[in-house]
Amino acid sequence: MNHHGKSRRVVLMAALCLVAVIAIVKVSRASIGTISKSDLSGPWLITLQGNTGCGSASMLATATLNTNGTGPATLTTHGQCGNSVATGQTFTIQSLNSNGSGTVNLSCGSGCGWDLTIQVSPDRSTMNLVDVATVNPGNFIAGVAVHQ
Repeated sequence: MNHHGKSRRVVLMAALCLVAVIAIVKVSRASIGTISKSDLSGPWLITLQGNTGCGSASMLATATLNTNGTGPATLTTHGQCGNSVATGQTFTIQSLNSNGSGTVNLSCGSGCGWDLTIQVSPDRSTMNLVDVATVNPGNFIAGVAVHQ
């Protein structure tokens, strides 16, 4: 009888643990539907790495988009051409399809900027960025932006 009592307690404890796990776990779902520029408004942290017209570089940008998909940015660069912090830049969504694909432009100083192809995640929390524009033959950069 003692053995059966222990088994019941183990089964009861396992069941309680399972109920606790189910109660605590937050279900995460990517939202479905049309992605618009206004969905992307707010602050973004953008990391980029690759070869720029000035050599290999790692870059960090912060930008705050308005509901029209444009906003001020600060670009911090560490690379072969040295280190810099460029304030007063812009991050602009140039095109955005309903599935989250599109293009953005990030300025990087006077006469400098990248047109990047993007893909926004369905939950609008991140976007991948890559320069595949043939008009920028010396630029090969890619990165990720996180909506903060």
